[in-house]
Amino acid sequence: MASTKIVFAEKLKDFCEKIFLNVGAGLEEAKIVSESLVESNLLGVDSHGVMRIPDYVRMVKEGEIKVKAEVKVVKDVGAILLVDGDFGFGQVVARKAANLVLEKAEVYGLGAVGIIRSNHVGRLGEYTTFIAEHNMIGIMFCNSAPKGGIVAPYGGAERRFGTNPISIAFPSNSRPFLLDFATSVVAEGKLRRKYMLKERVPEGWIIDREGNISTDPADFYERNGALLPFGEHKGYALSMAVDALAGILTGAHFVSHPEFIGGNNALLIALKISNFRSIEEFRSEVDEYFKVIENTLPAKGFSKVVVPGEIEYCTKEQRLKNGIPIDIEIWQRIESVAKELGVNF
Repeated sequence: MASTKIVFAEKLKDFCEKIFLNVGAGLEEAKIVSESLVESNLLGVDSHGVMRIPDYVRMVKEGEIKVKAEVKVVKDVGAILLVDGDFGFGQVVARKAANLVLEKAEVYGLGAVGIIRSNHVGRLGEYTTFIAEHNMIGIMFCNSAPKGGIVAPYGGAERRFGTNPISIAFPSNSRPFLLDFATSVVAEGKLRRKYMLKERVPEGWIIDREGNISTDPADFYERNGALLPFGEHKGYALSMAVDALAGILTGAHFVSHPEFIGGNNALLIALKISNFRSIEEFRSEVDEYFKVIENTLPAKGFSKVVVPGEIEYCTKEQRLKNGIPIDIEIWQRIESVAKELGVNF
């Protein structure tokens, strides 16, 4: 077990902002990206948290992430928008898209925004939850990977897909329901964390380049192995659907297309609940639904049944109170990058 450093959220956000400001980001950009990363850590989704800072800084320096990018609406037809992120910070692009899709849904009862030429948007649940907090249902699909992909199709030994995550969120009277997961067995960030900490991974996460099951993350990062889809043919089929919705539909192309534009591309949808039934009725029935699920007799080995999103919300409460644990090896990488930019914790 790796040793950890405990850091409190507000101080960590301030530290992140200074790093991004010193690499050339605008103030609003730095705030948005820092809030997104730290929120991921608070929720326990450390694979999408501050461990990403060294990569983001490198991508800015290499021109892969464009600071102060001009995010533009390039199509606006009825309830549908297409947003060009100009390869800026993905969190900035996706947050703007989420605000725009809410406006469309208020007018039309539903809205859909395609996002192209964005960088890593972070957790999709950040944007679907934002929509749920406005009494709507949020749905998001994202095709995300280097060109050529990093996930093998079911039965295949070569990379063809991104991790292609999906997210759905809707409101209740307590907290939103939140579904947010990759269509690969795990998010690439979880594999990356294992690689950074020089730890083995469970069987079933990755294969080597010949299609053999591997537990060594180096087979993926250094020798062109591949992640596997979750649920065998089921995750594989979902991954193809996500590629079509987030890539083919938006014009960004599927991940293994020779002209795939790279980065993160997405489709974000908002449905206005009150156009179907009253929001009060909807929220109350979701509460009732939560209770029915939570009152299920737990199976052997489980203490209780939890509703999707509950673990993350409980983790956030704990980490706001007790601080965020960050692996020492990862913290040292972050501090090293910060010091190069003249930033001290």
